[in-house]
Amino acid sequence: MDDVRDKILFAAKELFASQGYKKTTIRQIVEKSGVLIGSIYHFFQNKEDIFQAIVLELFNRSEELVNDHFSESESCALRYAIMCAIELKAVETNELVCEFYYEAYSSNVILDKLTARASQRSQGLFKEYNPDYTLEDYYVRTLMIKGVVRSCIASRYFKRDIEFDKMINTFIEISLHAFNVDETEIQHVKRRIGEMENDISNIVAKLEEESYVI
Repeated sequence: MDDVRDKILFAAKELFASQGYKKTTIRQIVEKSGVLIGSIYHFFQNKEDIFQAIVLELFNRSEELVNDHFSESESCALRYAIMCAIELKAVETNELVCEFYYEAYSSNVILDKLTARASQRSQGLFKEYNPDYTLEDYYVRTLMIKGVVRSCIASRYFKRDIEFDKMINTFIEISLHAFNVDETEIQHVKRRIGEMENDISNIVAKLEEESYVI
């Protein structure tokens, strides 16, 4: 049964990549995957549910690639910033990537699931900075940060050519302050992210090869 689910997700990823989320239909996913329509509804409620599974898979895969690519000796704050930079760099790639993320952040269901998953990650990364924080404390802060991410993505539709380094540096300041990372470390993280832009682009390219974002 897992093979059937994988076929559905792979077909959906390719369709979302080639024509965007909005233009893709369940019927097209059925035809491309080669599975019966009843099989799709056995695993997923609708197109949004399929999209949610892909978005969460992308989140997990990005984290895996960061863990594989960067040393465990890197600070938690830097690892967090790298994962955020990957997302913002992917949005720069082309309009379909931008739409992919914009639609994900515009779905209440997907945003809630994504925020919950990101909250768990942040709790693990920043627990030494915030020993008294509960998971709900992380959820609230992560929800606010996701609002900032959505604004960054939406800015692509404003036709304003904002430089990537300015965007990511501002985002790092806002997000790391939310988790009580001290200013000295924040400035260090910003410098390191600037030095790692090629590495970040390579991870985005790897995700592209795997049909996660384009």
